[in-house]
Amino acid sequence: MPQAARWGSKVASRVATAVPREEAASATLISGEACAGGWLLDESVRGRELLPGFVHLPRLIPPASQQALLELAFSVAGESRTQGQSGGWYRQEADEKWSLNDGTKARFWDSISRFPTGFRELGIALAKLAARDSAELRGPADAFDPRVGALNYYTSTGRMGWHADDYNFAKKERPIVMANLGDAGEFGFKLRKNDPDQSVRLNSGDVIVFGGRARDLVHAMLRVHPDTAPSEIRAPGAVGVRVGRTSITWRDVGPEDGLTFNSDERLGLTVTENTLPKYLPKRGGASRGAACRGCKASSTVDGQYCQKCWDAWGPQQQR
Repeated sequence: MPQAARWGSKVASRVATAVPREEAASATLISGEACAGGWLLDESVRGRELLPGFVHLPRLIPPASQQALLELAFSVAGESRTQGQSGGWYRQEADEKWSLNDGTKARFWDSISRFPTGFRELGIALAKLAARDSAELRGPADAFDPRVGALNYYTSTGRMGWHADDYNFAKKERPIVMANLGDAGEFGFKLRKNDPDQSVRLNSGDVIVFGGRARDLVHAMLRVHPDTAPSEIRAPGAVGVRVGRTSITWRDVGPEDGLTFNSDERLGLTVTENTLPKYLPKRGGASRGAACRGCKASSTVDGQYCQKCWDAWGPQQQR
């Protein structure tokens, strides 16, 4: 897929020019090797260790950097839609209308190379800032080398159920780093699934990091608080569209851990052997002479896909 690196200089330039003077006075410049302007973080913010190895850094990311990161997320996750095909956050339905790829939310993950220069370095910086306030995180944060970026978008009714991240989505010995943008969300957490539920409100600009004993944190996005985004934050590229909630996650993981596929494959936006069964294409639903959703040829007679594409994907059990 096309690289999104061309957004790097645009985003960095926005951060460099849009930060108010009073914010810049208490902010620290985090710069990648080739990222002009870098990212501004309020290093005066100290973290709260909610559990051993689980740190919450409230308002660590100033508003201008929040807006820049939101634009980054929307551009990377929306790249396929600009090309008129399913991918990223968006699924093109049989009637050619667009929907989020997972109901009331959208999920995206891919190699860090899909993201602008400086994105990886930002994740490392966030991990190290959290480790200042947690002895449990110091070793894992020092070794943290994010190779996958994940972007989740939630509407006002979006949720994520209770789960712990598998080791094929983040190494066992490395932390998971998450930045929160837009509407506030209620983040549920507990060390073990039978522990009492706890929660913390994550506002725009907040960062959470969990590793060490908290690496297997059981967590959930319990609810989104609609229309709570800061007034300075705007939904990129659209007037009147609600900002919603976006989370950006850095993960230290690779093919050696079993992560050999991206979200497009897993969610059936590009159908491969890695696609979950519930996202495999189903026959039927298209009218005679409609274009095949796989190759776009006008050869579909009794389904959404032509026979050649259907046979290539091999979901024979769906016939």
